[in-house]
Amino acid sequence: MIELTTWSIWIIIFLIRLTTWSKIKSGVESMDLDKRQMIMQAALEEFYLKGYEGASTNRMTKAAGVSKGILFHYFGDKRNLYLTVVDECLKHYHHILTSPSMDLSEDLFEAIKQLSEQKAEVFKSNPIMFGFIANTFMAMPEELKSDLKRMKQQMNKDSIQLLASRIDQSRFREGIDPERAIEFVLLSLESVVTKQMSGMYEDNAVGSGLSTAFDTKSYLDMLRYGIYRKEG
Repeated sequence: MIELTTWSIWIIIFLIRLTTWSKIKSGVESMDLDKRQMIMQAALEEFYLKGYEGASTNRMTKAAGVSKGILFHYFGDKRNLYLTVVDECLKHYHHILTSPSMDLSEDLFEAIKQLSEQKAEVFKSNPIMFGFIANTFMAMPEELKSDLKRMKQQMNKDSIQLLASRIDQSRFREGIDPERAIEFVLLSLESVVTKQMSGMYEDNAVGSGLSTAFDTKSYLDMLRYGIYRKEG
């Protein structure tokens, strides 16, 4: 029979308490994550329906089933909560569009067409998230403009890097900088999509005309082949 010393007993007690604490901590962290996600979902829906100015943290906490103190504990204030929701939505889209299963063409214009079609499908699958993001960037809240513009610039930078890493850059004419060419094409198409979505935003039809808004084939053809006839 093994004789336990006082020191051995203390070690056993310590290990038991450590295991118990780890389980409790894991459970608390899981509950914290659940609460955070519930607040985020409630905030997404509230911001989508009411906009930044009209959104109420009281309605958010009621929908999430948490106290107002919990909301401010996680997010600080409404401003930070809004920016966090925007950031999470953009990360969600970026994760899907950069998934290994997204087999992009090596041709720049075909790859952009694929991404546009995938974006439309993703947006259709979650109209509230899409409506929120569309509203956010079509009519940026004044006090958040600098932050949102920074996010948009980062989003564009990520898109350029994604395409630059996937396409066959040898197709560009000699002397053309690939990343600048990609940026030029993306900015041109962004202007087209923004114009088409502006009309939908004004008509409150952002969710119903996605296919039209992201149908940029004719513009891609102009960018690919040019608009003038070759002389001679």
